[in-house]
Amino acid sequence: MPASRSIIAYINAFLNFAAHAVRGPFGTFALKQAQPLSARRLTSYYVAALLIIAGLTLASHLMLTYVLSHNQGTAAIINVSGRQRMLSQRIASLAAEYRLGDTTARPALLTAINEFATTEAALSAANRDIAAPGAETLQVRNIYAGGTDSLDTEVGSFVADARQIASLPPADPAAAAPLKRLFAAARSTLLDKLNEIVAIHQSQTERILAELEDLQLSILAVVLLTLTIEALMIFRPMVSRIVSYTEEITRLASIDPLTELHNRRGFLQRCEDERIRAQRYGRQLCLLMLDADHFKQINDNYSHYAGDEMLRAMADALREVLRASDVAARLGGEEFAVLAPETDLKGATMLGERLRARIAGKAITFNGQTIKITVSIGVAPVPAGADGIGAALREADHLMYSAKRAGRNRVVSAEPSLSA
Repeated sequence: MPASRSIIAYINAFLNFAAHAVRGPFGTFALKQAQPLSARRLTSYYVAALLIIAGLTLASHLMLTYVLSHNQGTAAIINVSGRQRMLSQRIASLAAEYRLGDTTARPALLTAINEFATTEAALSAANRDIAAPGAETLQVRNIYAGGTDSLDTEVGSFVADARQIASLPPADPAAAAPLKRLFAAARSTLLDKLNEIVAIHQSQTERILAELEDLQLSILAVVLLTLTIEALMIFRPMVSRIVSYTEEITRLASIDPLTELHNRRGFLQRCEDERIRAQRYGRQLCLLMLDADHFKQINDNYSHYAGDEMLRAMADALREVLRASDVAARLGGEEFAVLAPETDLKGATMLGERLRARIAGKAITFNGQTIKITVSIGVAPVPAGADGIGAALREADHLMYSAKRAGRNRVVSAEPSLSA
C-alpha cells in the first residue's frame, strides 16, 4: 500500500540517519577514547543518543498505528469478500429452491441478488479508486476488471442469470439455461475469483506484518546499539571521571599541599589502620616525631618563603630515607611524624638517626645565603589498645622536646639514645 511504503521509506531513512549519527560522533571513539571528553561533548553525545531513540520510538509508533489501521481495513474487506462467497452460494441455493416450485424463496433470492450486486460494485469501485496501487492491489484490480473473464464480468453475468430466474415462473423452461450457468459460476469460476480476492488480501496483510517485524527488529538493534554506545561513550567516561575526581578529592583531603606528605587527618587514619594490623598479627609498631630546629628564627630572618623551602627539603629527606611501608606526615607548622610498621624501638631509633643525619646534610639557598637544617626527634613505641596512637604521639612529642632541651639535632627515644 502507498502509506505502508511511505512509512517504510521514512523508517529506512531514519535508520540511515541513525547509522550516520553513530558513525559521526561515535565512530572515532576507538581513536579518541584515550583523550578526556569535555562536558559539552558528553552532553552532545547524550542528546544525540536520546534523539535517535526518540525518533526510532516515533517511527515504530507510526508504523504500528498504520498496520493496525490497515489491518482493520483489510479485515473488513476479507469479511465482506467472505460474505460475497456465502451470498453466491445462497443465491444458487435459493434459485434451485425457487426452480423446484418453492415460490417463498423468491423474495429472499431477490434480496440476496441485490446485496451481492451492490457489494461487488462497491468493492470494484474501491479498488479502481486507489491512485498508486501496490502489487497486490494491481492483482486485485486485474481480477475485477482484467478482460472478458474478469470478476466484474462474472458478477454481471451471475447477477443477470439470477435475476432472469427470479423473473420467470418456477416451471418455465427458459430458466434452465441461466440456472445451469448460475450453478457453474457458483461452483467454480465466480467462486474461484472470490477466493482469490480473499487470499490476496490475506497475503498482503501477512507481508506487511512480516515487514513490520523486520523493521521492529532493525529498530530494536539500532536502539540497543545506541544504548551500548551511550554506555561506552557517556556513562563509562562519566563514571570514570567521577571516580577519578572522588579519589583525587579524597587524596587532597589527606595530603599536605606544601610537602605532599600526609596531613594530620591522613596520617592518623593510616596510623589507626597500621595499629589494628600490628595488634592482629602481634607485630611491633613505633612512631617518630620530628621538629625543625630554630624554625621561627629562619622565618623571621629570611621570610616565610625560606621556611617553606626548608620544610620541602625536610620532606625530600624523609622520602629518601623511609621505606615504602613507612608513613610520613607534616602535622602542622615545622612538625613532622613518621610511623614505622613492623619495627621495634631499637630499629625505630636507628631510623631516626638516619633521618637526622640526612636532614643535617641538607641545606637550602635563599637570596644567596646557605641555610643549614637540623631536627630534633623523639621515638616512642605504639602500645596496644584503642588509644595506642594517641599515647605514642604524646610520648614521642615529649621525647622530641627532650631532644631540644638536650641541645637539638639529636634523637631521644624511650630508651637511652643512640645519637652521638
